Amino acid sequence: MKYSISILTTLSGILILATILIFACSESNQVDSEVLTENISELSAKSAHALPPVTGDPAFTLGINDPDIEWIPCFEFMPDDCEMTVIQGNPEGPNADALLKLQPNTTVDEHWHSSTERMILLSGKMEVDYVGQDPVLVEKGSYAYGPAGLAHETHCLDEGECILFIAFEDPVDAIPVTDEPAPGSEEEAFVLSVPEVEFAGCPDFFPEGCGLGILQGNPAENNADALLRLTPGSKVPMHWHTSAERMILLSGEFRVNYQGQAPVVMGAFEYAYGPPKLPHDARCLEQEDDCLLFIAFEEPVDAVDIRSGNIPHRGKR
Repeated sequence: MKYSISILTTLSGILILATILIFACSESNQVDSEVLTENISELSAKSAHALPPVTGDPAFTLGINDPDIEWIPCFEFMPDDCEMTVIQGNPEGPNADALLKLQPNTTVDEHWHSSTERMILLSGKMEVDYVGQDPVLVEKGSYAYGPAGLAHETHCLDEGECILFIAFEDPVDAIPVTDEPAPGSEEEAFVLSVPEVEFAGCPDFFPEGCGLGILQGNPAENNADALLRLTPGSKVPMHWHTSAERMILLSGEFRVNYQGQAPVVMGAFEYAYGPPKLPHDARCLEQEDDCLLFIAFEEPVDAVDIRSGNIPHRGKR
């Protein structure tokens, strides 16, 4: 039986929530630094000439302990004390974001998803066993990539509650293999910790010391994941992106100022949603740690400096 998130809660409840603001790692998953920088520069230049319209959607932030989060029971085949919630998007459509909460010493039996899963572990420690691959430990702050259609079993180990952020590409579902065999995948699942990430240069107008690492995907195509590194005290001038940004701050304190909205300060392991084409600036606040920001992109990776007049116009959507 295919379990859809719509079985668990009403769509209206999800939309209200949205407005409140793994395994062998291989070098083939990293993008060459020079190619990455050239791709982003070219994409940014093309986007600047296109001047796409601002969407008008609001940006928002959300902490995993926010009292307004409405946790609901997980899919029927999962442990009784498992909880989940959709924090952004329509779970029956593309590009929704979800949190999954598992208690220590619990296991989600073998299952698969119609969608790719792009994940950050926000608390606890997990072991994930994908079919055909060795089990891998996923530590707090690590990135994990799970291909669509690949069966796996998930264990929350005895080191505290496991909270997993998942960026979906397709509708949110989970299918136990006892109900429907997994179709499998030509891709492999993998996990990356921060020290394993290869950083390249950022766009020219970003501050000195900035680094950008592609965790998976092609930055010139849809659905790439990136890690942005900023040194304490550095500021990114006002700019915009063609793509929405679905973000988790892994370290530091990060102040973001979206045009037309009050500035917000993100703490470690908080979520933020930045709509496409909405100008904003950002600062890594003064502290000991670099700011490390995970970003799940939906469209090609770019960043357009508005200081030269490249301001996205508001038009029909």
